[in-house]
Amino acid sequence: MGKSDLRIIKTLRQIDVSLLENLAACPFRKITISMICDRAMINRSTFYKYYLDKYDLLDKYLNRTMEEFRQHINVEFINAEPSRIHDICYINNFDATLEFIEKNKDKYEILWTASTDRRIYDEMTGIIRDSIITAMKSSSEQTPHQKKCASLYAFIFASNMMSLIQWWFQYYTTVTRQEVETIMTDNMHFGLFKTFKNQTEKS
Repeated sequence: MGKSDLRIIKTLRQIDVSLLENLAACPFRKITISMICDRAMINRSTFYKYYLDKYDLLDKYLNRTMEEFRQHINVEFINAEPSRIHDICYINNFDATLEFIEKNKDKYEILWTASTDRRIYDEMTGIIRDSIITAMKSSSEQTPHQKKCASLYAFIFASNMMSLIQWWFQYYTTVTRQEVETIMTDNMHFGLFKTFKNQTEKS
């Protein structure tokens, strides 16, 4: 990779960081190109080399962020038997997924509450739901009743997983990734009610 390529990557990264920092500070409608350029330490002509306007930047940034999330969500465990959910292969999948999510914690927390036209928390829930449905038995092999149940299960699991992630971030200083992983696997092995009882009974 040449120096010019590295400069482009650095510039684009600076623009991304600037957008995120501005979203954390004020509603998107109040963000201007000048605000983005000032934080990114670039001039306006450099910005317009890569984006048409601030809306183009936002859409491309969010689309890229959601695609990265989709690529790192591993739901192969969905077809596992409950008795095998603690197998090392599934544990490694959980850990890799949670590690990626943890790495992007600050970004996700900003995007969940950012004042934009897109509801990123809901989009992430939808990505998990769709990934689960895809990982299940192919639709052509399912009866109408099975399809209906699969859709419900995928929605419930995706909602639970995102709620768990949101809770983890809220108590991030006192809850480890390993604890989140344990709650997730226990939930699939024992069920939500028993897992909740076990957690609340711990000293």
